[in-house]
Amino acid sequence: MNGCCRIFIAGCTVFLVAAQVHAECGGFGRVTVLDVPVPSAKQVDEALFPPEIAGQKKECAQMEKAGFRCQSVIPKSSLDSAQVTFKSGSAELSNEAKVFLNSVGESLTRHQDEYKSLTIEGHADVTGNENNNKTLSKQRAEAVNVYMSANFGITNIETLGRGSEKLRDPSNPRAEVNRRIEFIPNW
Repeated sequence: MNGCCRIFIAGCTVFLVAAQVHAECGGFGRVTVLDVPVPSAKQVDEALFPPEIAGQKKECAQMEKAGFRCQSVIPKSSLDSAQVTFKSGSAELSNEAKVFLNSVGESLTRHQDEYKSLTIEGHADVTGNENNNKTLSKQRAEAVNVYMSANFGITNIETLGRGSEKLRDPSNPRAEVNRRIEFIPNW
């Protein structure tokens, strides 16, 4: 094996080990669950726009401005909401959910220059068949999308219906907390 091949293989090995360590340390994603009835604006901001991600984004922007290509992988953050839950078989927003969504909307409006778009994932419990759960969870995400657009003018939203594939409480698969919404800013 020639020297170039050895260097290439060594470089690949270092990259794979670093990527594995980064993944094991949670570097590729951060999910925050706010279980308080009405979180403060600061709690929502820290969940959706954690300081370490803002720092990485700023660093990459400076590198790109200087003509370099940023090689950093900016991790995803998300806000898994226990405050926006739905009655079984429903996609209707409760008054409590709207109060929480107001905090999220204010945060998204304040940080609108920091993210490209927002993904809203709807979730369901295991009641019903999976096709219906996917449809219902998509309707839940759409209900939040309509609310955010109407009340905060936020339009760069993608909605996904996850059905019951990512239960928040797998030990109680029919629990209300499984019928929820998750917010994911896309950098």
